[in-house]
Amino acid sequence: MLLVHPVFSQEAHAAQVTLAWDRNSESDIAGYIIYYGYRSRYYTESIDVGNWPSATISGLVDGETYYLCATAYDSQRNESGFSGEISYTVPETEGAKSTDDSGGSSGGGSSGGACFIATAAYGSFMEPEVLLLRKFRDDHLLTNAPGRIFVSLYYSLSPPLADLIREDEGLRMATRLLLTPVVYAVKYPTIGFLSVLLLVVCVFRRVTGRSRKFYFNSHGRS
Repeated sequence: MLLVHPVFSQEAHAAQVTLAWDRNSESDIAGYIIYYGYRSRYYTESIDVGNWPSATISGLVDGETYYLCATAYDSQRNESGFSGEISYTVPETEGAKSTDDSGGSSGGGSSGGACFIATAAYGSFMEPEVLLLRKFRDDHLLTNAPGRIFVSLYYSLSPPLADLIREDEGLRMATRLLLTPVVYAVKYPTIGFLSVLLLVVCVFRRVTGRSRKFYFNSHGRS
């Protein structure tokens, strides 16, 4: 089994952190993978940095705490266990604080973070559906104030629910079914828009049909 004994050093930048570690002594080491996430020992992001003893992770959210560790792998892609974990809290910049106070954008506009529920439902943050939802979050939600508020609320509420889903196969299957129309709407926005429009038309016709029926019945009795 491969062993990782990294000695991390942290160099803070605007919404990024640089990690460095000692190389493994084994001769067949082919590379390293950095894992990180918002919760201890629950990693939702990873970066394969190749056979290089340092890495810079960017796109972090100001004020958030991240938990990071590393693994090593050999030429056959056999991967070691996790190294010792470190935590890092991204400093809040003065610009981010003043912008938050005025109701505008903040460091949360950077990409990064986790799709906790989707990751729990699909089993891996590398699944195509999870990657698609993360891209939608980064491109369309984190680029505006209402979207960032929604993402922040999601981050605060979803981890306990994700824990329940991850431990129950029935809940995982049900969640995947519930996420399927969302994934298709994100993947095929035109079809998604037309489906929503069709649903609105059907609901409108049903409501107006009931209203007309009630009107004729009430006037027929009088």
